Amino acid sequence: MKSIIIGAGKYGEVYLAYLRESGVEVVGFLDDAESMQGKEVRGAPVLGKTDLLETLATTNDVRAVYCPLGKNRRRVQLLSRARELGYETPSYIHPSVIVAPEVKFGAGVYVLANSQIMPYAEIGDFSMISAGVNLAHHARLCCGAFLSTGVNFGAGIVAENFAYVGISATVMTGVKTLGESCLVGAGAVVIRDVPAYAIVAGVPAKVLRVTPPPRINLVSGGATVVVEFPTTVTSRRLVVDCCAERSAA
Repeated sequence: MKSIIIGAGKYGEVYLAYLRESGVEVVGFLDDAESMQGKEVRGAPVLGKTDLLETLATTNDVRAVYCPLGKNRRRVQLLSRARELGYETPSYIHPSVIVAPEVKFGAGVYVLANSQIMPYAEIGDFSMISAGVNLAHHARLCCGAFLSTGVNFGAGIVAENFAYVGISATVMTGVKTLGESCLVGAGAVVIRDVPAYAIVAGVPAKVLRVTPPPRINLVSGGATVVVEFPTTVTSRRLVVDCCAERSAA
């Protein structure tokens, strides 16, 4: 099945290597940066910008889209659009990952080498887990969450939509929630709940500031829907509120 990767930067290169190793036919990249247009990355051409999603199924017989962007909202927006256009958005789980029984995965989830996921963890749509992460039992990552390399994520904790946990941070068991779109700094030790849109860092982690909620546009069926955050849209079709209880498709 012919596939493309959105994002031709360093992380895109990493995913190109992993996907090729697993036998995925990657025909090229899409990237919105002007500096990337017309370039070739590790033998894969940058075919154009992300607006080419509208036509690649016809012009290049592309059937699947991978989008390992570190910007959580943008990743969800692009993968949601890809699904709207009829593309598959496969998950990628590195073969070295230890996945226990009774783990639930959403769509378009990426988990890199040497991570470990304990029983009854839930990983929501379009979430990313980098290398060497330990995800404890009954933890839940909602839509578009990101755990960086070496994160230790304790039991029973919920990372809400778009939460980002930096390299080698530890979120201790006993914490209940990492709020929507929060950012946990590299090496932080989180011992209490983190508010939505907060940036926290340090040992123990303290709130440095709280950023204002953003607005983004999601395209559904040709119409543009403006979403105010915190998210209130629960449409499974738009894949915005993956923390909501899953209903039957």
